[in-house]
Amino acid sequence: MLILRSPRSLVLPVVATLGFLPATAAIADTTTGTAATAPAISWGACTGLPVPTTGLDCGKLTVPLDYGNPSAGTIDVAVIRAKATGTRIGSLVMNFGGDGRGVINLAASHQKYADLRKQYDLVSFDARGSGATSPVTCGPGASIDRLFAVNPGVRNPADRKAFLGATADFVRTCEKESGRILPHAGMGDTARDMDGLRAALGENKLNYYGMSLGSVLGGVYATLHPQRVGRMVLDAGLNPRQSVLEVQTQLTRTFQLFYERFLAGCVKKGCDLGKDTKEVNSAVEGLVERLKRKPLEVGDRRLGASLAIATLHAASGGEAYWQELEARLAKAIKGDGGPLLELADAMTGRQGDTYSPFGIFGSAPYGSAVYCRDRERPAIRDLPRIEAKLTRISPIFGQLSPTTAFMIPSCAQWPVPVDPEGRTVGHTGPAPIVVISSKQDTAAPTKEAASLSRQLTNGVLVTYGGDLHGAYPAGGPCITGVVEDYVVNGKVPAKGTSCPAT
Repeated sequence: MLILRSPRSLVLPVVATLGFLPATAAIADTTTGTAATAPAISWGACTGLPVPTTGLDCGKLTVPLDYGNPSAGTIDVAVIRAKATGTRIGSLVMNFGGDGRGVINLAASHQKYADLRKQYDLVSFDARGSGATSPVTCGPGASIDRLFAVNPGVRNPADRKAFLGATADFVRTCEKESGRILPHAGMGDTARDMDGLRAALGENKLNYYGMSLGSVLGGVYATLHPQRVGRMVLDAGLNPRQSVLEVQTQLTRTFQLFYERFLAGCVKKGCDLGKDTKEVNSAVEGLVERLKRKPLEVGDRRLGASLAIATLHAASGGEAYWQELEARLAKAIKGDGGPLLELADAMTGRQGDTYSPFGIFGSAPYGSAVYCRDRERPAIRDLPRIEAKLTRISPIFGQLSPTTAFMIPSCAQWPVPVDPEGRTVGHTGPAPIVVISSKQDTAAPTKEAASLSRQLTNGVLVTYGGDLHGAYPAGGPCITGVVEDYVVNGKVPAKGTSCPAT
């Protein structure tokens, strides 16, 4: 019997960024006067989280919806704290990128940061538009089902019409349900929320660890509040100036790499799908193409090509998932779509008639709200050309679909204007900022982390030889030493510091 594992444990690549503006295009420092009206947080027990929360505190921070128009009302930012276990020296705010849900991420992972917690209160928050902070929603489960039912791809005129129509319905539902927060969900306003959090914690400076998309948030914060930067580490550094297309190109390469590892691993252990990687790939691509023409009936539901592609993200979970994925693909090829549809539901987060925010599509509303707000967008007329480019990198993952490259068509139709503030980084303050890059991390290449470091003016780039998306703390004693020496002791790493893979 196959064991269906939770998709939350998969090592899924973290979707990132998009955009342009010269680093010299300074944004006004809004530091002045922040501390004088410091907001308050009422801390209490954490409730409603699907992970243990013993010893953790949760609360809400009230901030303006629109910092340029105080009369527009407020929103409540969900926050969480793991108090220092030793002699406390301050608070360390953490942002883990991805879907913006810092509360559950810190609750689930704070044990990993025990060495930092000895002297810091570890604090995180749900970024605006995510989690319990005015989350962006885009329709009930039935409407998402309809989106998944259309074929991937926009080069065929009939498929393009159906897919773009379903995407437009998704975008309109986002606007209908979350129109109040959409114009204010970019990195600039989230950075201002984070400065309010700093003030509420009683800190004169922000000590911060940000990973992946959290590295961009750190860069934007440092630009808006250069004199408020304390000890800041930006791990899996991303270039905030990248466009939506550049980011998606990067991610398509990452998905393809995991998929190729799955093909090779399948053959190595003896694969029912074929005797070599070419044969296995042909079997998988053949299944996807057949499902475009004729989905498999599974009870009162259907397994189509978009859902089949969703299951291939399980390849990024590593060897522990490959045998299960292979077995379910083999059954679908023989005409039994039930097991693969079950895996698709787990991967997309479908639970009954709703979708969990922890599936691969769960972060799409938040991701669209942030990326489409901040970054340079594609035009609808360019989508066939874009898909042609992406499918040269990956014939499967390069297809525009709800589970691959979805921010391309959603951003092309997004209902609020682009605001370059969320992609503008030009730190002018005195504090050095440590940027970490894993050399083999295709989702956050070193050249992009180096670009972020240069935009910070006084960034210090540290490289790690492995492929971790977020080298701290799993990267071993060299990386942990660099980070903890800086965050705890204030020791800035030397330029050119490099740590070996472990």
